[in-house]
Amino acid sequence: MGYRHSEADILAAAVTVAGRDGLAALSFGRVAKELGISDRMVVYYFPSKSDLIMAVVADLGAQLQGVLAEAFGDTPRGPDWLLRRSWPVLASPAADEIFDIFFQAVGLATAGVDPYPDLVNQLLAGWVAWLEPRVAPDGEVGQDQPHSSSQSAALAVMATLDGLLLIRRTLGARAAEDAAHQLGIR
Repeated sequence: MGYRHSEADILAAAVTVAGRDGLAALSFGRVAKELGISDRMVVYYFPSKSDLIMAVVADLGAQLQGVLAEAFGDTPRGPDWLLRRSWPVLASPAADEIFDIFFQAVGLATAGVDPYPDLVNQLLAGWVAWLEPRVAPDGEVGQDQPHSSSQSAALAVMATLDGLLLIRRTLGARAAEDAAHQLGIR
């Protein structure tokens, strides 16, 4: 006899709950209620709340990486090119949902709420590792550059995009578009 809901079903419900109610409100009970199951089924796949939170954030990050990988292609590019390619993808309603949860996690990490400090640290380190091979540090396509230059360039791309996304969430899409235009990204 199989289970009524798979791990993927439960994770999808957790993503829905986090998007609707907020990451801080994510609980076994809310996820179970979303699916009409016992919270023990959620615990079966995600033994701790930290596991559940990490799975939600990782799932959203993987979705975003898939979209960005398609936009970036396989050839390492300069930071300016990557910013111009990624901003239209990130400045969209679909990405807004992902970054609403991301910024909630960052806020909770900044406040020192467990497990968010470690989670956000791991998340950002993972993004740097993912972005680093896609960046040609000095804007030269396909050049093999030293590791530290690639890492610095990846951090600069992330800092620029995260800043624009923060403006988008707090001051609105128009303000973020104006800032992107000023930076030459739009």
